[in-house]
Amino acid sequence: MPLPSVTYEQYKAQGGTLEADAFAASLRAAVSAVRDVIGYNEPQDDDDVEAYTRAVCAAVDVDEAYGASGGIGEGVASVTLGKFSATMGQASGSSSLYDVDMRRAVRRELVGSTLLYQGLQ
Repeated sequence: MPLPSVTYEQYKAQGGTLEADAFAASLRAAVSAVRDVIGYNEPQDDDDVEAYTRAVCAAVDVDEAYGASGGIGEGVASVTLGKFSATMGQASGSSSLYDVDMRRAVRRELVGSTLLYQGLQ
């Protein structure tokens, strides 16, 4: 069974709170993050499809929390826009916090599915 496409309607049904444009901006990075975790595994049944959909939706939220960046530039130490200023992590240029948060969110949704299996079949 091939990997399904995840739609905005499915995202909203999962309790997603982003607007359609924000969802679309983070979807590609989210799907890539889930593919990175599951490797060559494909859904075996409807439960796996549901777990995959939940994982992509969770990954969309993580990517959006990092500015829909795909983790690029996450190492920026501070940003100032007008009177707003934010400081995040280290200025190392790495995306380790993004990667950790993304993998944690994706794995949380995939637990119990066959999609996390990394051994020989």
